[in-house]
Amino acid sequence: MGRVTIFSLNECPHCKRTKAALTARGIPYTEISLSDYPQKRSDMLALADRLTVPQVFFNDEHIGGADDTLAVLEQWDKEAKYATALERYEKEIASVENAPSDVRLEVPTTPPVQAKPEPPRSEDDLILLPNGEEKSILEVTQLLVKGMPRSNLSYRLKVYMNVFTGEEGVDALMKMFQLQSREEAIIFGQLFQKRKLLNHVADDHKFQDTSSFYYRLQAFQEPKVLNTYRIWTDRVDPDSMALLARLKKLMGKIESDCTDDEGYLDYVAAKEHPKYDIFEEAACELQGVNFKDMAEDEKLAFGINLYNLVIKHAFMKVGIPSGVFGRASFFTSVGYNIGGDFLSFSDLENGVLRGNKKAPGKLSQPFSSSDRRSNLALSNVDARIHFALNCGAKSCPPVKKFTSQAINEELRIVAQAFCEQDDNVGIDEANSVLSLSKILSWYRSDFATSTSELPGIIVTFLRGEKRKKLQRMIDDSGKAIKVTFNDYDWGTNASKSEGFSKEKLVLEKFGLAL
Repeated sequence: MGRVTIFSLNECPHCKRTKAALTARGIPYTEISLSDYPQKRSDMLALADRLTVPQVFFNDEHIGGADDTLAVLEQWDKEAKYATALERYEKEIASVENAPSDVRLEVPTTPPVQAKPEPPRSEDDLILLPNGEEKSILEVTQLLVKGMPRSNLSYRLKVYMNVFTGEEGVDALMKMFQLQSREEAIIFGQLFQKRKLLNHVADDHKFQDTSSFYYRLQAFQEPKVLNTYRIWTDRVDPDSMALLARLKKLMGKIESDCTDDEGYLDYVAAKEHPKYDIFEEAACELQGVNFKDMAEDEKLAFGINLYNLVIKHAFMKVGIPSGVFGRASFFTSVGYNIGGDFLSFSDLENGVLRGNKKAPGKLSQPFSSSDRRSNLALSNVDARIHFALNCGAKSCPPVKKFTSQAINEELRIVAQAFCEQDDNVGIDEANSVLSLSKILSWYRSDFATSTSELPGIIVTFLRGEKRKKLQRMIDDSGKAIKVTFNDYDWGTNASKSEGFSKEKLVLEKFGLAL
């Protein structure tokens, strides 16, 4: 009996959208989860030659990803060949004997692979509360964020953002933990300060019961550095890729739960998701990662995966930028603490992954010779990273998982997949016009020394009839190829979001609090 087979990931919003479309039509499907059976990834690659999920098969026929499958189903609805889509499925797919025939589409019968567990946290990660209860840094931070006051206060013509006075802090701690004296609240406030959960705004004073000194919770201490919900003092997983995989899984759960059946994500709801604080705290472990000493392939895969993960976190935490200046501010100001170094999106892309090259429109390199981050830069730049990095815009390549073991093959596949899309590489053989994604204009120097050389580079990423067309254009010496660049679509997958403003990153400014 034939069937529909879907290669998926457990928390993939595009898989969710595809399965919802099939279910809405009553069409059953068989799912092969790459989360549970990662060994099936090689089968999916061999069958589909694509890295993204879902990949859908009607018996042995490869239909494609989410958009491809939805297009087929909508075409079925339009054609109305049978009374219902389910009846068409039963007649044309389910009725086929011994299908699918390819053994690579068989569902594994072995138990699902268990993900590599997170190394246990140390006992130093626990804090003894006044009631004798032990709670983790995450749990205490959640209590403090919920219970401590927070406002913008002035001192000597300077406004301090998201702070509270020592006196306000004592009042709040007494209420939160049902303390009997202000002295006891001071002791616990100083304990939280010692454990780096709060601090004086200028790091000058211990926690005191006074209205003269201002304090701020660590969760709000460095708004431009997204993974500073806490200062990481616990053990660090030596397997950095496994750490990143756990973070990706957490983010995937948040995304999946907040994505509608049309594939649009509610970034406002995501920030309120029960696992959002867990992700925020877990991401702080990256403060201890040894990025500098990674092998080149690991650094490349880690850097791409990190960039694609942090974009999602940033859209949730500080909002989505708009306009030329808003995006410029966002990509140069917002980032992560990786191994003790601050890396903005621009630093990560241009400084690390592009080997410390100037960003488009910039006059200088991201890292100067005296900047210790310069030793993070890759020695060899692979231009195909531009087919892998996703800045959150609709014109960006789709997000995929990259591994240090197979990064070259994975980049080959994403390069082909990107260039197969006519919006990215369009060929008008009759008029000898090659229209390319704006990405290839912005980062042309990574691909070729001049625009006229781009056709010869792009043809290596193509296959089939599209490759033949471009090769004929290249071989036609009597006709020069005109290279044009398409407009870039900065739209996102947001159903609801906050807007980004650099004001959100400000800790203090001159003026008076209103």
